[in-house]
Amino acid sequence: MKKKALIAVVTCALAMAGNSTAKGADPLLEPSTQVEERSTPTEAQELLMFFEEQDLVTATKRHTTLRKAPAIATIITADEIRNMGARNLEDVLKMVPGFGISTNEWGTHMVEVRGIRTGASEKILVMIDGHSLNRNTNGSALVYNVANKLPMENIKQVEVVRGPGSALYGNSAFVATINIITRNAEEIDGVELKAGGGSFDTWKGNLVGGKAIGDKFTASGSLDYFQTDGPKLTVEADTLTGTPFSKAPGAPSLESKQTDAFLKVGYGDLTFRGHYYTQQENNYIGLASALTDGKGGNLDTYWGELAYGLQLVDGLSANLKLYYDYYDQNGQVKIYPNGFAGVFPDGMIGDPKLKNRTIGGELQMDWDLFSGNHLIAGLSYEVLSQYDVKQLANFNPTTGAPLGSVQEVANWNKDATRQIFATYLQDEWQLLEQVNLTAGARYDHYSDFGDTFNPRVGLVWSFLENADLKLLYGQAFRAPNFQELYNINNPVVVGNPNLKPERIETYEAGLAWRLNRYFAADMNYFYSTIDDQVGWDTTTTPAINANIGKSQTQGVEMGVNGAYGADIYWKLAYAWQDPRDANTDQRLPYVPAHRASGIVNYALTKYLNLHTNLLWTGPRPRPQGDNRPEMASYTTVDLAVTLKNFFETLEIQAAVRNLFDQRYKDPDTSGGALNLAGTGPKVPGDFPREGISFLVSASYKF
Repeated sequence: MKKKALIAVVTCALAMAGNSTAKGADPLLEPSTQVEERSTPTEAQELLMFFEEQDLVTATKRHTTLRKAPAIATIITADEIRNMGARNLEDVLKMVPGFGISTNEWGTHMVEVRGIRTGASEKILVMIDGHSLNRNTNGSALVYNVANKLPMENIKQVEVVRGPGSALYGNSAFVATINIITRNAEEIDGVELKAGGGSFDTWKGNLVGGKAIGDKFTASGSLDYFQTDGPKLTVEADTLTGTPFSKAPGAPSLESKQTDAFLKVGYGDLTFRGHYYTQQENNYIGLASALTDGKGGNLDTYWGELAYGLQLVDGLSANLKLYYDYYDQNGQVKIYPNGFAGVFPDGMIGDPKLKNRTIGGELQMDWDLFSGNHLIAGLSYEVLSQYDVKQLANFNPTTGAPLGSVQEVANWNKDATRQIFATYLQDEWQLLEQVNLTAGARYDHYSDFGDTFNPRVGLVWSFLENADLKLLYGQAFRAPNFQELYNINNPVVVGNPNLKPERIETYEAGLAWRLNRYFAADMNYFYSTIDDQVGWDTTTTPAINANIGKSQTQGVEMGVNGAYGADIYWKLAYAWQDPRDANTDQRLPYVPAHRASGIVNYALTKYLNLHTNLLWTGPRPRPQGDNRPEMASYTTVDLAVTLKNFFETLEIQAAVRNLFDQRYKDPDTSGGALNLAGTGPKVPGDFPREGISFLVSASYKF
């Protein structure tokens, strides 16, 4: 019995491891073409911009003020990112209302939105300048991929739109859409160097450069390198506790290193963008919930996009994009430690490999039909390929018997191709001076599962000079990924090529109010139902992926903020969320009902800036059948101190994470499943998170 359980755990673990503007410019690529032409704003103008004139692109695929956008959205600017000392995208997202970050046994950080938390965060669309980073294999941009660790030095702003976005963007714009807008050459105008180091033997170097030459040619880009040994944590017990092979209590090996490069070149209305990222990252406690001394997998990914914008006639423009994406996963992992079972002297090793390729194009037309009415229409076509899929291991995946060396064994997935054709339409109409209506829809045809149609409608009513009401409705979908469709040779669960897409329907109501130019507040309510969720149908052996799940979630997000100048501002936010299984009315596990945050930035002098973040996370429940107490609430405080303006363009920053060394954990998500000895949960003490840490950096602009 234990042997069968062992084979099931190992094989399942391996499967999881595999896992319009002037000149026709594309607004998703150029968030603001007018920045350099504006004069330096006065303090009053800065305060007004802080509250209502931030430029948002993601909500409508064209420039819209945050106040008028038909979306519940948050913008995090480059100044805010710099002041908080953000290391990567995760540091930014954890402070967004309705968002949460947690880790799992693989060491990957899952992003939760409005109570919806999944292992691969595949229900969130992540883009750079409108280019999707989500991958074909597991549908995610945040797990085993690139987006969560993106460096922040070349970022103009991060736009986060909560709620469905498939009416414009298609697949994965399910619970949220994140668009990372990069800086352009005029904004950089020179070369910026940055280097730093800190806790856990962490080192970082970054180069950003950009220049406009003449009236037509621009070039900008960045190069970033990061490495760390990771925090020294202690896991008291793992799934091998009670056997002679456990390394617990012990410390996970959390070493990682990454290189990131980005290039943007423009000539007139022609723009090229390219991004390259490579990463080597170890596991937290191993894919089978067992501490090991092994290294994690490697990945290499890059993409290139060519865009051309054309003004056809006055009020009518077109933008054409052609793109190519490549992703290569070498996922060798040590599942169990050296000496396991007395027959694996080098540990039990698995290495699922694959490559992904996407070739696509999109044509978007922008048309001012008449005064106060703007129409967007688009077509897109993509070919998604998964190839060179194979599995190496030093054991037989069917019997668990040792093979003596790592060699090719029965495959875990298969080569696959998917073609997608889509068309979308959106109309923005200013019905009255105070009332704006946006309506649109998108049709997608997938060569493997068929068709999906997703509408949206949004009404924005400025019922007072300084108050706005938003009423929003939308539908979205998530296509089944290649793992869910085609996993094979797995005694626990196999893929199902007959899966349908998951669907979500969301209603939102938002209210925003500006008391004066120093103070603003907002509140919104959301209600979503999710149908055809992919889960395990256990009526067969092995289980099979099936559209058997149904969930609903509702909640309230509130925020108040103030500003007394460009460098003195504060924000408070609170979120309540109630996600439930619609079939049983059981509360969904691992996510809190309550979360609150606070941000204060204060420039003591022109030489010294202080920034602090406070994040409180409420108790998190366990699933039914897991009898351990719910996860306790916790509070973390971050602090960043920046010295500037004392010598030319030199800046020195010290950023401290978890200032008061709060000891907290993320939940073991095995649901109370027993360890291999049958004596208790796999990881009874859950997953400890890092305590206090610091990073000191210096930057200089030439």
